[in-house]
Amino acid sequence: MTLEYQIREAKNGALPVPAIVLLHGYGSNDDDLFSFADYLPQTHTIISLRAPFDTPMGGYAWYTIHNNMTQDKWSDDEEAKISIKSVSDQLEELVEKHNLDSNDITLMGFSQGAILSWAILLDNPDKVRRAICMSGYINKNILKNSITSYTGILAFGSHGSEDVTVPYSWAKDSIELLKAKNPSVIFNTYPDGHNVSAQSFQDIIKWLEVTNLK
Repeated sequence: MTLEYQIREAKNGALPVPAIVLLHGYGSNDDDLFSFADYLPQTHTIISLRAPFDTPMGGYAWYTIHNNMTQDKWSDDEEAKISIKSVSDQLEELVEKHNLDSNDITLMGFSQGAILSWAILLDNPDKVRRAICMSGYINKNILKNSITSYTGILAFGSHGSEDVTVPYSWAKDSIELLKAKNPSVIFNTYPDGHNVSAQSFQDIIKWLEVTNLK
């Protein structure tokens, strides 16, 4: 399944170039996170993917959400796995088509896109070097292994303590399990709801700078 996308090419960089791939949230589209492109490193190609499934109220989704259910039954995990494969496969195509550095691909996802970013980062270390996961959590049901079995993970997680869309406890509990064996995983809490605050975005830019390959 080929996904539609928007792209901003890197400037003044030697080929191949590093890339940041954006994964939007439920009911949104590829325009959403692409609005961050001007603020992300000019040395990186920025690609915003559009999720494959339509939502009833318009926009797109990486998978169907079931409202008013427990965490284990909240998402359509089979659809999520389809999207994970679609993104993973397309990363290979994008590397070839846009002359990207296959050893320096970053995922940046919000909400549903963050949940997918965690899964792809953990299970595809050969395709993704690091990830920024905003207002999401690690869904153990779409992983190939136990959360506590992953090592060598480089990621920045952020979440609002007042988030009622994706409960803060889902993020904290799952990411803390990963952090136990991965000191390079950051998890920052902000006094916000289900959004990307100015402070969290500033922290993301700083983290990108610190963890960029030299």
